[in-house]
Amino acid sequence: MPQYLFEDVETEERVRLAFTMAEAPSIGSIIPMGDHEYRRLPETDFQVDVGAVRWNYPYVSQSLPRNLDGCKTNRQGKPIIESRAHEANVASKHGYERDY
Repeated sequence: MPQYLFEDVETEERVRLAFTMAEAPSIGSIIPMGDHEYRRLPETDFQVDVGAVRWNYPYVSQSLPRNLDGCKTNRQGKPIIESRAHEANVASKHGYERDY
């Protein structure tokens, strides 16, 4: 069951309380629990594990324009990116940025 961030209205102590997604109170709502009242807070500490992202080279770019200078192409003229260094060179040469 997911846990959501709450703050005790009186003491401002932060706690995590478990609710099903269907029953979770909306952000800013105050709920009574036992002798305390808790206000639901928005989550602010998201973490993304960029180490889990893997890129396989070579790959055919679906977003770059066809017949791009500095790239080999497939039969349809779509550019083939051969390595991370090649990708960086193409991006700097043509003024593109990587879209994660």
